[in-house]
Amino acid sequence: MTFATDLAALYAADDGLTVAATVGATTAQVHFEQADVTGLGDDRIVTAYVMRCIAADFPTLARGDAVTIAATTYTVIDVRASEFGDEVVARLSKD
Repeated sequence: MTFATDLAALYAADDGLTVAATVGATTAQVHFEQADVTGLGDDRIVTAYVMRCIAADFPTLARGDAVTIAATTYTVIDVRASEFGDEVVARLSKD
């Protein structure tokens, strides 16, 4: 297997670990995380939203883009490429 094949298998639609995300007219499978950030006293301060995807699925993903996941719209805060450039990680804010 090649790395590209392994990466495609990681984002397979039927694995139960990914969700569909739509940016513009393009929909692809992504890994989506919602993590609560806590402060002193274990009070939740903020929820961080992070989307990880194959770079080729959303090649023009940029700050300010709208991303729809499970009927909820998020705005891209920033986009970082992975070490090898095959994946991107986008931090999102909830609209």
